[in-house]
Amino acid sequence: MESHDSLDPRSSLWDLVAVQLRNLRLNHGWTCQQVGDVAKASRSHVSNWEAGRRRPSQANLAPLDDAWDTAELLSCLAEHARDGHDRPSVGSFLEYERTATSIKNYSSDVVFGLLQSEDYARALFRRGGVVDDVESAVRNRLSRQDRLYDPSSTKLWVVLAQPVLWWQVGSRSIMHGQLDHLLRVAELDHVSLRVLPVSAGWPGVSGSLSIMTTRDTEVAYLESGRMGRLVERPPEIRDFNVNYDRIGALALPEDQSRTLIEHMLGLMK
Repeated sequence: MESHDSLDPRSSLWDLVAVQLRNLRLNHGWTCQQVGDVAKASRSHVSNWEAGRRRPSQANLAPLDDAWDTAELLSCLAEHARDGHDRPSVGSFLEYERTATSIKNYSSDVVFGLLQSEDYARALFRRGGVVDDVESAVRNRLSRQDRLYDPSSTKLWVVLAQPVLWWQVGSRSIMHGQLDHLLRVAELDHVSLRVLPVSAGWPGVSGSLSIMTTRDTEVAYLESGRMGRLVERPPEIRDFNVNYDRIGALALPEDQSRTLIEHMLGLMK
């Protein structure tokens, strides 16, 4: 099914690549198969490029620029998008988080930021080496958690992969404090905390996936290592919701998750 109408070339350079590719093809009277023959790709690949479901490489686009005499328009747009000019600012993500009425998160490597204890967050920032002022970063993270204690603001559903409970961040005492913090936060009526057991197998998502719903829209945020990406296109968000639901179906119920965390806490004594 085509999804050209969902593309937003004003906010996404990749969407602009898709729109320009389709417009140029139609203006030259080419079929998707003809484009694929020149770009060394299948007809279905071209269709997916134009719908924004897949991204062409510069090796795909360069021959098309030559054939259509576009002065490297497609190649340059793709290069800028790939270099990161397509990524929204961190401020955009934080604004969505601040105004979200519900947040669904899955984290596979570390505790989700809104559930981190102060010492755990500090240990992460020191280990990561990505911030110049660790204490300022810790204060900012803790201030983002304030709204967690207002039951009328945000409903929070979190699934943590079981290894998150195993991997020691900082000292043993820091992990003990973090596990205890998880148990206390999980007591809040508007917070659901569950654990995805290793016996469920790898769910197909690495890093962290957050789906944030505001009164006006729904967005997804993916983070892995030092890279983050904010997704605002409905087709992709629908796919991420399906992924999250699949993970949730494999996760332990809340009571069993609590028992598992309590067991891990006991091992930390």
